[in-house]
Amino acid sequence: MKIYVIDSWRKHWTEGIEWWRSQGHDVKTGIYWGPEIVEENDVVIFHPVDNNLKAGSHKHKKPKNTVVIAEAVDIDIYAGHLGAVDWSYVDHLVFMAKHMQDFAARKYGAKIADVPQTIIPGGIDLGKWTLRQGEIGYNIAWIGRLWVPKDVFGALMVFNELINKRPTSPWRLFLLHDNKWHPEWYKNHTLAYLEANPELKERIEWFHHVPDVNVWLDEMEIDYLLQTSQKEAFGYVIAQAAAKGIKPIIRNTNGALDLWPGGWIFDTHDEAVGMFKPYDRESIRFRVAASYRLFHRMEAFDALIAQYA
Repeated sequence: MKIYVIDSWRKHWTEGIEWWRSQGHDVKTGIYWGPEIVEENDVVIFHPVDNNLKAGSHKHKKPKNTVVIAEAVDIDIYAGHLGAVDWSYVDHLVFMAKHMQDFAARKYGAKIADVPQTIIPGGIDLGKWTLRQGEIGYNIAWIGRLWVPKDVFGALMVFNELINKRPTSPWRLFLLHDNKWHPEWYKNHTLAYLEANPELKERIEWFHHVPDVNVWLDEMEIDYLLQTSQKEAFGYVIAQAAAKGIKPIIRNTNGALDLWPGGWIFDTHDEAVGMFKPYDRESIRFRVAASYRLFHRMEAFDALIAQYA
């Protein structure tokens, strides 16, 4: 089967593409759309529903023998992308979680009501995300973009409360980010907070992109992942860290309790601080292995595609 994945983010589909290739499929990927891509392949997947699909769906007629699948992420819903697509161009719309599908239905109503839809959660290749070794220590990671919805400022507040309540423990926070602050006032607000709290600033290390997050988590000897994002469609970084046996500590946003164990989720900073305690790495990894393995995700996509054979 000839498959083309238009993955403008270049991250969520990497393992899935490798999976399909290992099954003997001819799979190509790129970040830009062109009508010839849809014409020359059996299946085309758009992830996310960005300008490629918004523009292309209005300009061209879909070939009869090509299956076009759109996989929406949270920004597609919040930023209005789903409302700008001509859905006659698309055979199927995929969401990674029920709360995202429900939100899209409320926001877009009749515009997407007649589009066939399926929920397919994210999936992790456990063979690539290796189990962390060693005793549980004091190193915390935060991974995300430096913009308001990902809320690095919230992570700093939790971490500040942690070191104030347990000042004798050698806690450190490692921030892996894209170095693109948005908006500017958020950058100024966050950096001013750090300047006002010198001990907090001293315990933080900043990293702008790394070649391999899996390796970085091992090299930094990360023991906890602090996730303060205000919205997530799935949260790949959560699944990836948990696959390594690193305990996620997750803000209770819409859908979090449907995706992750309640023992990983906090409502208040005080609750978050109480969750930084020893745990069993194997049990953390097991929760991902039981629900979010890559082959489960890819089998679901295979079954979806087979409907159109």
